[in-house]
Amino acid sequence: MIKCSKCGAELSDDTKFCSYCGNKINAATPPPTEEDSISFDTSHPETVWLNGDKVDTPKPLADKIKDKASDKWRNLSTYGKITTVAMSAFVLLCLVALLFGKTAAAIIAILQIVLTVAAVLMKKQVIKVPQKWIHIVALVLAVILLVPYMTLFGTDYGDAEKFAWSDILLADVISEPKSHLGEILANSDEYLSLYVYKTSAEDYSKYVDACKEKGFTVEAEQSDLSYYAYNADGYKLSLYYDENDSKMSISVDAAEEYGALVWPDSEIASMLPVPKSTTGEITQDDEKGFAAYVSDTPIEEYNAYVAVCADKGFTVEASESVKSYSAQNSDGYQLSVSYQGNGVMSISVDEPEYAVSLEIECVENLLFSKYDVDVYVDDSMQGTISHGTTETYNLNLTKGVYEIKFVSAEDDEVTGGVSIDIYQDESLKYKISCTSSQINVETIQGTVSQHGEDEVAMPLSASSYKYQNYVDVQTELSEAGFTNISFEILYDIELGWTEEGEVDSVSVDGNAEFEQGDIFKKDIAIVIAYHMPEEDDPNKPVESETPNSTTEPTTEPAENLTVENCPDLAAMLSNKAEIDDSYSAFATKYKGRIIEFDGRIDYCTKHGDYNTRFDYLVSAGDYDPDHQIGPAFKFEDVNYYDLNTDLDTVSVGLNVRIVAEVISFDSNSGLFYLEPVSVTGR
Repeated sequence: MIKCSKCGAELSDDTKFCSYCGNKINAATPPPTEEDSISFDTSHPETVWLNGDKVDTPKPLADKIKDKASDKWRNLSTYGKITTVAMSAFVLLCLVALLFGKTAAAIIAILQIVLTVAAVLMKKQVIKVPQKWIHIVALVLAVILLVPYMTLFGTDYGDAEKFAWSDILLADVISEPKSHLGEILANSDEYLSLYVYKTSAEDYSKYVDACKEKGFTVEAEQSDLSYYAYNADGYKLSLYYDENDSKMSISVDAAEEYGALVWPDSEIASMLPVPKSTTGEITQDDEKGFAAYVSDTPIEEYNAYVAVCADKGFTVEASESVKSYSAQNSDGYQLSVSYQGNGVMSISVDEPEYAVSLEIECVENLLFSKYDVDVYVDDSMQGTISHGTTETYNLNLTKGVYEIKFVSAEDDEVTGGVSIDIYQDESLKYKISCTSSQINVETIQGTVSQHGEDEVAMPLSASSYKYQNYVDVQTELSEAGFTNISFEILYDIELGWTEEGEVDSVSVDGNAEFEQGDIFKKDIAIVIAYHMPEEDDPNKPVESETPNSTTEPTTEPAENLTVENCPDLAAMLSNKAEIDDSYSAFATKYKGRIIEFDGRIDYCTKHGDYNTRFDYLVSAGDYDPDHQIGPAFKFEDVNYYDLNTDLDTVSVGLNVRIVAEVISFDSNSGLFYLEPVSVTGR
């Protein structure tokens, strides 16, 4: 063993370099003898003295790393030091955001890291950029992103303050939240809106359950972050949870009070079927549109109403969801029907809009009055025409008379104008000439409403008259100026929705297809065809009371099968089995016959994807939600009107009198299929 002459470390005899201090070992150097003096400086443990010489001992690994890092830091440029600190800070911000579940803040921190890396690479010319200063912009932008980061990360309670639950006027309607730190936006007997801060996800979930216990379970809709429901008194509760800010939004609407609803006979209202309910409110009824709320209308009745609206012709560009329906009719009238909740249906119809192209040529003057012209339609400015140029404006206008006004851009006292009558799509062209005192207007192509003295413009299209009362149609056509109006009576009403006097068609000179605004002679032949009961037909042959011997005997319709007159039906309805061979035998024997019995509505669901057609399960006896015995009868793919009911709605739990045709029994499913004839209350 030998010792290093510099640090004194013990080394093997064949060592050429000290593994501790790197000193070259001279093979001729004799090992230190006992006489050699070695001492340690206790005040500096890393230093030893060998024969009076100072020798450094090996440093620990941590100290070596620290020294190298210090050297690296000292050798960095100012820009390098800034980017290093920035990178470290952004990485830390990203970790903190992820730790606290602030996803948006974490994304911003990652963007800061990307910008910092890009700045360094641009500085080193790894990423080539046209301007040398762009790397500074990237770094500055990364720093600026600290502002949105801090905004997203922290919760700003804004105007939040402690509130007393006793101050809430609807406090007895809903449950009290755990936190009383919040912001009250509205507080009245009719409406409450507030934010509740410091609300955890667990607090929100418990609050939803508490509101359910308060009775807010009617027509409930729930997601992870929201809850909507009514209570039995018609109050509507809306809850929403903001997990980023630990904030809950609460709003409560009191039930609307509706009065008696009298359906008007105005032009637009007459296009719609009359709802069954007689309570509601009409909010608009004029030539521009119609709007109403109809209460006491369950969702089933809403769906039935939508179906009748479609039958009335509102099927163009139809859009339907679970609780809304919108469509146009052939005349362009826009219908919107929606189920608001709590038995309230909203209905609105807006008059059609017409596409109007307005081309205006401004004649160029050589010397004077070379001003630009502002163009107005009524009081709405459409644009400015530069002098000597031509402009075209594309407008959407409803039916009515409008004033096109031209105003000098230099002097609003200098004007000109023309009136237009819109009831169809139009392509209009005008030429204007500028003078010092006025703007002259020349009509190149105006509205087609202009007609001769012996001509009349048709008020509505042929399809719009369908389903109206013939007296109303006659009155409207007469008031428009038509003088040759006659009638054709169709005695074809037996059953169904057709009303007495309902118009089937209107024809002009034998043509039943015409559009609103079409021009006809005043004395042209107009025929209004309308429906009346078959029994009112004066030409209906009268049956002789004494039957002719050669006439075949009339077969009386078969009597409805009841438990009183049909033992087989009585036996089947008293059977407690869900599936029995006797059910199939009965269906085969009595297929096509009408059965009549006291039953109940056990189940109802939509048929497929339809909103207005349903499948019903019914059975015999009074309703019991816990027990259903005997055969399960099914009405498949029916709507409200197929049931021929006297009930406002046919829903689960009702006891009814069922009259239905026997169709078949499915032994696999255990379902006995019937075709409803009528379902009435009992």
